[in-house]
Amino acid sequence: MSTPPPDDMLPARLRALAVITDGERRTGSAWFRSATRFLDRVRGSVTGGGDIDPGRVSDHQQFWTEEVNQRVVPTIRQTFDGVFRRITGRSDPVLDPWTAEYLNGAGNRLVRLPDEVYALIVQEVERGIRDGLDIPTVTQSINQVLSVTGSQRWPNRARVVARTETMGAVNAGAFRSAVLEAEARGDVAPFKQWLSTDDPRTRPTHRAADMQRTLMTEPFIVGGAKLLFPGDPTGPADEVINCRCTLLPIVLGETIDWTNRGYRGTT
Repeated sequence: MSTPPPDDMLPARLRALAVITDGERRTGSAWFRSATRFLDRVRGSVTGGGDIDPGRVSDHQQFWTEEVNQRVVPTIRQTFDGVFRRITGRSDPVLDPWTAEYLNGAGNRLVRLPDEVYALIVQEVERGIRDGLDIPTVTQSINQVLSVTGSQRWPNRARVVARTETMGAVNAGAFRSAVLEAEARGDVAPFKQWLSTDDPRTRPTHRAADMQRTLMTEPFIVGGAKLLFPGDPTGPADEVINCRCTLLPIVLGETIDWTNRGYRGTT
């Protein structure tokens, strides 16, 4: 059996993984706690009066929006800023329109949960009508759907949100801070490199993209999709959701090991 060649990027992959794990923990916990509060409110409104009224979900849209903006997006911002500090060595976060637009986009993606919850309730009502179930039985099914302990639906959803948004923030932070650093030093042609996670769960298109280099402002080509960075939210879902790859800025043919700086993110 042949021995695989050494992975020169392994230290960078492992240090990046530590940042990612911390970000996923914070974002996943924040989303799950907020979802628990939201579902508790919805459950009381939709089934609390003895009847079933799916329309009451919309009563709590503003509550969920505030939870996202005040509790979840700040954890995404922490990850973004932590990567920025690693690359630049600066203590102040990046404040610019690109960053603001990215974070606003994260919030917009996450505020859609009430639509999903409404659809789940309607699905249970329709199933009850189709199967001739009585209202107490349908109510019980709805209450189970709206409980974070009723199934693995919500813990699994928290993990997907945590991984997808954390990876997006890690790589968006790496991309934007590298762009600003290149502008500051007058580098008109900075490069970047795609680093895949080396394990069996990595999708084939991302494994094939490993070590791909391109100009910083040009997209990677991954499975036919154009991604500015791993986890780029403008890309197709099958190349973005649950992505665990990372971006490494490259200057003058040399790698910048941005992961060797002390992580100053809060926990």
